[in-house]
Amino acid sequence: MQPVRDYAPASWRRMVIIRQRLERFLDRRGYGVVATPVLESTDLFLRKSGGELASRMYSFTDPSGHWQSLRPEFTSSVVRAFIDGTLSGPAPQRWQYCGPVFRYEGGGEGGMEFQQLGAELLSAGGPAADAEVVALASQGLSALGVKGYNLRVGHVGVVSAMLAGLGLPERARVFVLGSLGALRSRPDGMKQVRARAAELGLLDEGRRRAITRIAQRMAPEDAEGMVKAFLAAGVDGHTGQRTSEEIFTRYLKKMQEASVPEVMERALRLAADLVETTGPAARTRSRLGKLVGSYGLDEAVLEPLDAFLQALGHYDLKGVPVQLDLGLARGIAYYTGVVFNLDHARVSGAPALGGGGRYDGLVTALGGAKDVPAMGFAYSLERVSALLAADFGADDDEGAMRVLVVALEGSQDEAVATAERLRAQGIPAELDLGGLRTDTETARYAKAKGIGTVMRVGRDGDVAETRL
Repeated sequence: MQPVRDYAPASWRRMVIIRQRLERFLDRRGYGVVATPVLESTDLFLRKSGGELASRMYSFTDPSGHWQSLRPEFTSSVVRAFIDGTLSGPAPQRWQYCGPVFRYEGGGEGGMEFQQLGAELLSAGGPAADAEVVALASQGLSALGVKGYNLRVGHVGVVSAMLAGLGLPERARVFVLGSLGALRSRPDGMKQVRARAAELGLLDEGRRRAITRIAQRMAPEDAEGMVKAFLAAGVDGHTGQRTSEEIFTRYLKKMQEASVPEVMERALRLAADLVETTGPAARTRSRLGKLVGSYGLDEAVLEPLDAFLQALGHYDLKGVPVQLDLGLARGIAYYTGVVFNLDHARVSGAPALGGGGRYDGLVTALGGAKDVPAMGFAYSLERVSALLAADFGADDDEGAMRVLVVALEGSQDEAVATAERLRAQGIPAELDLGGLRTDTETARYAKAKGIGTVMRVGRDGDVAETRL
């Protein structure tokens, strides 16, 4: 099954009108257009995207033996261009983009190419920047005429701070954050997540748990001696590219940083509770305050969320409902702060019309010299198009202006000259090549092409015009 699609002329014209309107909308807010390659080094998308995206990419080796991928998203490419210096200018930088992206969807859909349009705000952090991008994404849909969607907001940074407040080490926090989607989407989500945590050594049992507790309580030099003794017999040089010392250092770090099982259990329960605590912003914020208190956490952990909501309140969202959902998982690992989805119940199988979030660590992950605050979003234009009225774009349609120029017998020169004059005046004109059709056949052809006027040109240059 090929990962690309065809667009009929009417469908593509509709897509072009959507793109043009959104590009104008973004341009008026300072977002300049940038274009990035369809083909990029596979490593660019793997460094920080997480395994979920990696498993859906179309990748191959080029003739030189390097791995290349059809882009599955734009953000990494825009950040790469920023690091390379292709994108330059005073901070903050505002960029927009549009084009095809490729992801394997699985199930019955198989391969998939879809049109994505979005924007990135680079070198700007804080609640005001977050609110600008989120409001921009929502207002863009309203400007197109999309109705009935809602804005669902989460905050990866706040959830990470909650988990840290429970005493969960960084490695375990990353695991829990990456498991939010599984906790929501599967009936046996908690069981699956716990099994995976055990496989990764985050929920150790029996003797291994006891050894870990001992190592955590020991002085560093004593723990070092214990681990070396454990590994002495097992490390015999067959370690791939890692030295025995590297294996020892890594193992010791895991033992000393391993989460206490009781803490991991509490963290998973908190994550499950967050997944269930969703709804309208004001009401859900109150419930979240009570929830963090029940886990012994200071409600101050929610202050970044409060600051964002206050900043978002400065924008007119045209009545679009704002839902809080700290269990929101977007499936790409580089998000660090506010994340959001634009959802609509009528879009079957894939409720998100678009979304995005803050990714402050991506610049350094892709080779930049220092961290740069960054925030962005993208729409899926096919999903947006499905929600617009059947006559969307009719006011942009040139059909009423289009002319079919028909040459009567012996008047081809005059017909060509007439068509060229119309085109020079900015009027779309198509020259009839069908020979001497009957009037009925000519009208049928013109209507099928969306042409509103027929001009019949005689040998003396006289024109007979018929409006359809």
